[in-house]
Amino acid sequence: MKKYTVIVMPRKDILDPEGKAIRRVARDYLGFDVGEIRVGKYFEIESNASRDVIEKLARNILSNEVVEDYRVIES
Repeated sequence: MKKYTVIVMPRKDILDPEGKAIRRVARDYLGFDVGEIRVGKYFEIESNASRDVIEKLARNILSNEVVEDYRVIES
């Protein structure tokens, strides 16, 4: 079986309110001076399917192509 990792992130031009809230808490309550924080999704998939099939899965099911980008990594 092959192992794939799919990372789904909001597009750079899309507001990420969850990431902004985490950044604000890190700064205001914990004193951490951090730059931008973006919140995404991480999937680990074991399959005999080809990379093309995993790409199709990522594009059509795991992500919303209007507001998210995805990356498939074969390991």
